[in-house]
Amino acid sequence: MKNSQIAMLFGLLFLCLLQIPSSNASFSKTNPIYNVNLAPFIQRLSAYYCLQNTSSNCTGNFILSEKGWLNISNSETNAFCGELGCAQHTLEVLKCVRYVHDEYTFENGATIDNLNDTIHTGCSKGFNGTSLYKSSGTTRSVTATLYALVFLALFYV
Repeated sequence: MKNSQIAMLFGLLFLCLLQIPSSNASFSKTNPIYNVNLAPFIQRLSAYYCLQNTSSNCTGNFILSEKGWLNISNSETNAFCGELGCAQHTLEVLKCVRYVHDEYTFENGATIDNLNDTIHTGCSKGFNGTSLYKSSGTTRSVTATLYALVFLALFYV
C-alpha cells in the first residue's frame, strides 16, 4: 500500500513539474503577440518587435516607427490607402502593438488610438503629413526609452 501511494505522489509531482514553464521559454521576435508579457520592459520589447514587422508594400515614409509620425502627404494618400498600399499593414502592426502593450505611447506622444484615427481619417479625407494626437503638456523622456532599450538589448538578445 505504501509503495503505490509513493508512486502516485511521484507521478503527481512529475505532472506538476511539466506544467511549470521553462525559464528558457522561447521569445518570439517575428510574432510578438505570443510572448508572455508580465513585465513592462517585456511589453515594450514586444511592441518594438511588432514595429519591426515590415511589408514589401511599405517603403520609405510609409513605414511606422517608434517615432509615431505618419509622414504621408495628401498626394500620397491613394498610394498608402489603396488596395496594394500600406494602410492595412500599418493597422495590423498597431493591432499587434495593442495586444502586447495596450498603453503604448510613441515618441511624439501619439497613442495607438491616435494613429488608428489618423489612418482612418487620412484614408477618407486625405493626409496632411502629420499624425493626429492631443498634446498632454508633458514630454516623454527619450533618455529613459534609450536606457530601457539598452537594458533589453543586453539581457534579451
